[in-house]
Amino acid sequence: MWFDRERGSSWTEIAQYLGISPAEAEKRFTANLDGWNAAFEVPYQLDDTGRRRIPQLPTAAYDPAWACDRLDTWAGNRLILVNDERPVSSGLVMALSEE
Repeated sequence: MWFDRERGSSWTEIAQYLGISPAEAEKRFTANLDGWNAAFEVPYQLDDTGRRRIPQLPTAAYDPAWACDRLDTWAGNRLILVNDERPVSSGLVMALSEE
């Protein structure tokens, strides 16, 4: 759903696929979209003690290599007749690390 909104889909188009009204789709998902967008500005928040950082984005945003490995493992365990060691990530172009 986030991807659809980012690439320009309207609430009407999204609602059609969900089988709900556009107003319901917007009401249901706007808070999630706002949180997702805010997480890019502030990727960590402190816990109640103020000592531990809590990531606001999915793990893949912080550790894409780990996410690729997990996807490759999942696909390798579930796809029949796949002889590729990296069935998912072999098709991805990875950006160079800033380090």
